[in-house]
Amino acid sequence: MRRLKHWHLGKQVVWYTFVGVAQLLLDWLCFVALTAWGMPVAPANVLARVVAAMLGFTANGAVTFKSRLSTTVLIRFSTVWIPLTLANTVAVWALGAFGGLHVAWLLKPLIDGLTAVVSFVLARYWVFRARHHEHETQRDTSPNQES
Repeated sequence: MRRLKHWHLGKQVVWYTFVGVAQLLLDWLCFVALTAWGMPVAPANVLARVVAAMLGFTANGAVTFKSRLSTTVLIRFSTVWIPLTLANTVAVWALGAFGGLHVAWLLKPLIDGLTAVVSFVLARYWVFRARHHEHETQRDTSPNQES
């Protein structure tokens, strides 16, 4: 059973990475386009993250974590997304303010990648946590099960 759990986690990491790369690309392209058109760094970052978050919420919820997308899940997602976006935006803004716009364009994917690691842990264990997964885990660890 332990091997099955590791496989399940590995599968989630692969899907989360796949969706994350798509999100990162979408986020970065929106950010670069918006700032190139003259939008300030901070609002451009937030808007780009909103666009990417729509993809992440639906794809990670439905595919990566196989969760039913409900109002409760959306509230949990938002509760995690807002402070992570605030921290991310401050970091990207600082890059732009002190290094210039091109430095922000270049290093934003690194900041987004660090944010994604924290996001994965919170998404897996809290945001997309499903009740039936908790029951399956309890059944898997019962003493009557063979290892």
